[in-house]
Amino acid sequence: MSTTTQTTTRTTALRPRRGAPRAIAARQVQQQRRGYTRAVLRSLARNQQGRSTAQVQRMLQNCLSPLGVRLSTATLHKLAVDITAGRPVELP
Repeated sequence: MSTTTQTTTRTTALRPRRGAPRAIAARQVQQQRRGYTRAVLRSLARNQQGRSTAQVQRMLQNCLSPLGVRLSTATLHKLAVDITAGRPVELP
């Protein structure tokens, strides 16, 4: 009986904690989403340059919402103005 108790203790000691891998995976997903969002924003800035501010603002909202990025109307408007003017843009 003492051997099974020792074996059980050893296997549980070698097993990683449950929360650690989940936190690492969540952090990786968050970084991937941020990178993808930056790429979408750069692409929109390249393709929508010179269009009307309202059109660019709608496009930004439509493209960023499915990615989980919710920006205020003022921030969207500022990004749209910068894109229309051809200035470099970044997410706040």
